[in-house]
Amino acid sequence: MKFFKLSVFILAITVLFNSCKKEYSSEHLLDPIGSWEFREGSLYSGYLDNFHTSTGVGTNAQLLTGKTFDNSADFELKLFTDSLKTGTYSASQFQCSFLYSSGGKTIYEANGLIGEFVVNITTIDSMHITGTFSGTAADKSSNLVQILEGKFTIQ
Repeated sequence: MKFFKLSVFILAITVLFNSCKKEYSSEHLLDPIGSWEFREGSLYSGYLDNFHTSTGVGTNAQLLTGKTFDNSADFELKLFTDSLKTGTYSASQFQCSFLYSSGGKTIYEANGLIGEFVVNITTIDSMHITGTFSGTAADKSSNLVQILEGKFTIQ
């Protein structure tokens, strides 16, 4: 009888442990929706994981965010417009900004106060958004650098 009780207990524990699923809600990264890349000496690249409208006072912002492929840095492009359309968005007109950071520390930043930075939306349809970007940015030491050959695609 003791053997039977012990066998049932071991079976119950085995079933309990095997039926538990690991909780991924706080660990799971968002699925990629596109990609980005730019050059500043080296090639920087990664994936886009979010595109949404952020509402604010006066104007809305279309926000594209992502990470490097190794998840060590964050990428952000903001377009200050109520609705995204093909065309040019200029930092000098306060229509766009750019941020590349790691661990909450800015690596590159571009906005209307730093210099000219331009985002061109080249394609918008029901399946894709593509664009390019380039211009003057400040690095982590506030030196002005050129962001070149920037491009992104949302699929």
